[in-house]
Amino acid sequence: MKSDQTDTHWRARWPKVIVEQRSDEAVDLIQRYFAFDAEGKPNYTGAQFERIAGLNNDPNAFGPADFVAVSMLSVTVPADSAIRLLGRDAARATSMLRQIPVDLDILDADDDVLTSSSAAGQLWSLLRDPRDGLGRTKTSKLLAVKRPRLIPIWDQFVEQATGVGTQNHWRNFRSVLTADDRAVWTWLAGLRSQVPDLPPSVSHLRLLDVLLWMSVSTVR
Repeated sequence: MKSDQTDTHWRARWPKVIVEQRSDEAVDLIQRYFAFDAEGKPNYTGAQFERIAGLNNDPNAFGPADFVAVSMLSVTVPADSAIRLLGRDAARATSMLRQIPVDLDILDADDDVLTSSSAAGQLWSLLRDPRDGLGRTKTSKLLAVKRPRLIPIWDQFVEQATGVGTQNHWRNFRSVLTADDRAVWTWLAGLRSQVPDLPPSVSHLRLLDVLLWMSVSTVR
C-alpha cells in the first residue's frame, strides 16, 4: 500500500467483526482459535506462538525458540537465515532490538519508531536478506516474536482481510487502532475479559491478528 488508509477506506475494507465491533462473534473466533480438541491438541498451531516464543527470555536476542515460534504460524525460517541470525548478524540484530522498547504498544508509538530509518525499520531490512529466503511474511513474524505489542504480523491473510501491503503497514495499523479515540483498541482490551483462558502473553495486537486471520481462513 502506497499511503496510509483513511478512516473511510479501512472501514470499507476491514472485516465487519472488527469495524462493527461484534463482540460475540469476535469472542467465538478467539475461543475457537485458542481451543484444544478432545485429545488435548490445539485447534490451531498458532495458538502456541506465544508459549514457544516465551522459551527465549531475552527480548533483545534471536534464538532457536523464536524460529520454532514462527513455525507455529505456518512459516519456516530457512536454515541459512537461522545460521546468519545466530552468527554473523546476531550482534547487529541485538543492537537494533535494544533500541526498540519492549513495552511500547503500537498506538503509542511515534512516527520515528515506525519508519524505515528507525531501529525497527533497520532490523526489518537486516532480516530481509533475499539470499537466504527470509521474505516479508517471515520477517514480520520474527519481528512480532520480539516485539508483539509493537509490530503487527503481515501475511497474505492479513493483506486479504485489510488490503494493507507491507509498505507503511505499521502506520496503517496504528491509524486504525487510534481512530475514534482508540475505539478498536479499547474494544480489543474488553474482549480479553470475555475469554478467561486467554494466555496473558497474548497482546492486543495479536488478538487483532487472530481476528483478521480467522475472518479470512474460516470462509475459505
